[in-house]
Formats: sequence, C-alpha cells, structure tokens
Amino acid sequence: MLSSITPLGQRGRGMSWSRTVGAFWVGAIAAGTALFTVLGVVGAWASLSRLNPWLSIVGLGLAITLDAMGVTAPGPRRQVNEDWLGRYRDWVVGLGFGGQLGLGFVTYVPSFGLWALFVVAASLGVPAASWIGAGFGLGRSLLLLATRSITSPGVLSGVMRRFAGAERGAGRLALASYGLVILLVTVYDF
Repeated sequence: MLSSITPLGQRGRGMSWSRTVGAFWVGAIAAGTALFTVLGVVGAWASLSRLNPWLSIVGLGLAITLDAMGVTAPGPRRQVNEDWLGRYRDWVVGLGFGGQLGLGFVTYVPSFGLWALFVVAASLGVPAASWIGAGFGLGRSLLLLATRSITSPGVLSGVMRRFAGAERGAGRLALASYGLVILLVTVYDF
C-alpha cells in the first residue's frame, strides 16, 4: 500500500495524494475510535475494569512472549485491496483503506500486540479506550507521510529499500511499546 499511495502513483492515476491521505487519516482515526469505544463499552458492561491492570499485564506479557517466540498472530494474511486504486475516487480509496487499517484486525495482523491492545482497551473502559483507538488510528496513518517525497521511480525504490531495512527494528520497537503500555496501564490503575 505504501508504494501505491504516493504522489507519483496518485498523479499517474489522475488523483490527489493529499486528498487520499486526508481521507485515509479520517477513516483510520474514525474506525479506530469507534472500534475501541465499543471495546470500552463491552469491557464496562462485563466489569473488566475490576480485573485491570492484571488483565492488561497478562495480555500484553503473553503478546510479548508469543511474538518473541515467532508464533504467527491470528488474522487475515492480506492487506488492503489494491484493485481499489484504479477503480474508485481518491477520497474513497483513502477512507476505505484508512478505515480498514484503523480497525486493525481486518487486514494483515503482524503481532499479538493488536489483540492484547484490544484487551487493554476493554479493561480500561470508556473514555480511555476511545482515546487509545484514536491514537491507534492516527499511528496507522502516520507512515503515509513518509511517502510525500516519492515523486519519481528512483525515489520510490530508495524509500522502499529503507522501509524493508527498518522492518526488524520496527518489530523491536513494537515489543518495547508493549512494555511501555504495561507500565502506563499499571501506573494508571494503581
């Protein structure tokens, strides 16, 4: 997706990169906020907050362990449908792709951290879960900003090489972020 939603790619399709990215942000933040709000409501209904932070700590610890062991997280093995790029208007593509990525579980799930984050959100209830969802959607959107300089095939090739090289570091960063979430949840509840 990153190699497709670039100024170069969108210009080639006669579309606006900025309009696509803006719609992507709206879709991702709205979908993340909505899903996590629902998780917070369900968690409040099920009284999961009385189990927090222990539920969150165990869930995140399990996610860290399974990811470190190389266990494949459950979820789809596909990303967004790139056929949309030539079929729909730029804002529809942005809203649709953003919405799917903002939900998190309807596209490729690389880590158990997503499932653990859902547990954390449910155990925190609303409004904390809503804020986490908005942040999750925003986080899923930020990577598109790295494509703003891609205006030629040579630049595209270089950026994609850098992304491929950063993949291992991103995995380590994800594991570290789980630890940070455990710390924040613990401090928030105690």
